[in-house]
Amino acid sequence: MSTKSLTYANYLRVDELLSIQTPKSNGPHGAEHDELLFIIIHQVYELWFK
Repeated sequence: MSTKSLTYANYLRVDELLSIQTPKSNGPHGAEHDELLFIIIHQVYELWFK
């Protein structure tokens, strides 16, 4: 067992989840909101139906 304390973020690997959200769009303010929403929703669906 690791000596590192278990936190919400490291248990759920939040940093890794956020790092794999790589939109392809490049609007005037960065990634388009709709594309990022699409990625997030479909990642959630994949986890729910795993």
